[in-house]
Amino acid sequence: MDGAVINITQEQKVKANLKYLFFTFLKIGCVSFGGYMALVALVQKVMVDQDKVLDNDTILDSVTVASLLPGPLAVNIVAYIGYHLKGKAGAAISMLAILLPACTLILLLSWLYFTYSYKIEWAQIMQYVAAAVSAIILSAGMQLFKKEIAKNYAKGLLCLFTIVIISWFNSYLVTIALILTGAVAGLFMSGNKYKNIAVLTAFKSRFKINLASGVIGLLLVNEGIFISGIYKNISSILLKIGVVFSGISLSLFGGGYVMIPIMQSLFVKDLHWVTAQQFVDTIAFSQATPGPILVSATFIGYKLTGIAGAILATVAMFGPSAVLMIVVSKLFKKNKDHSLVKDMVSGIKVVVIGLIISSAFKIFFQQHLSILFVVVGLVSLAMSFKYKMNPVYLIIGSIALGVVAKFYSI
Repeated sequence: MDGAVINITQEQKVKANLKYLFFTFLKIGCVSFGGYMALVALVQKVMVDQDKVLDNDTILDSVTVASLLPGPLAVNIVAYIGYHLKGKAGAAISMLAILLPACTLILLLSWLYFTYSYKIEWAQIMQYVAAAVSAIILSAGMQLFKKEIAKNYAKGLLCLFTIVIISWFNSYLVTIALILTGAVAGLFMSGNKYKNIAVLTAFKSRFKINLASGVIGLLLVNEGIFISGIYKNISSILLKIGVVFSGISLSLFGGGYVMIPIMQSLFVKDLHWVTAQQFVDTIAFSQATPGPILVSATFIGYKLTGIAGAILATVAMFGPSAVLMIVVSKLFKKNKDHSLVKDMVSGIKVVVIGLIISSAFKIFFQQHLSILFVVVGLVSLAMSFKYKMNPVYLIIGSIALGVVAKFYSI
């Protein structure tokens, strides 16, 4: 673990002000293709390795907490980091910045789509982005492995076990099972004994959350309205948009792709907000833009009531789960120094590193593996891991190569 510690100076802490958070996450948001693990890799490269305003522990903690809560993982991770650095304002600014590029582009595409029946044809242009993204993720995973695990053979075996299991059984429930396995393994690897009832009782007493608070209470009421189906009787379309997308936000476990079939059934069959073809098109739009796939909420909101609906749907989709993330992160930060929590988290971090590495292989091998694609991946890995090149340049370069390939039929 010693290798993972980065001494962050007071000057570096001051550097991580709200302006820094906004422009850093805005830059990351412009190139965050490839899911939440790609975003984690970008944050690790930019904010840990280059700017040194975060340490690896904070990155891994954010993934751990986000994986156990509902909501879009990428945005929840950003909310955690923003809150860690600059409190509630930091969380809000960071979320705004990471979503702004994707939502702006989706809003533009929505206008073109509904006004001129515009269809997106970016597949060939984006064909090499996956190679660069997978290389960036693998590079981040390798660096974390080197710093966090090094020559600890027990942790190395746990990481390898995670990679093998998640490669064979890729589901949210398996991910949760692996995280819990990591927590238990962390207790065993620590060598500490937790048989003292007084220690466990004191630990339990520290974990209290005020569920009666206004915000949490409001979220629970909204979720009850959503699950019960009462929202169908709401006459105001704007209020219905807020309730439905907030309900989805708090019902989403395992990432946006898990929710796609449920959203399709809800929006197409139950609410009739979009046609089947429009839903397919909005998923295509969201996959071709940076940021989380759930920016499709912006498209659907725009279709219903224009810009007001787009903004409301976006806030409702990403806001509630981020609020829950902040509440839980406060609880986590308060108790993370407890010996029991530290030992469990030490094992969970190993599992998270395994998940990061496995996601790189998954993204890479799901693509059509042409010779040029493999070369782009290998060159990107070398430039990222050995030469520490800014990942933004690697992604922009892969897009530029796709443009050349499209117009010159490479």
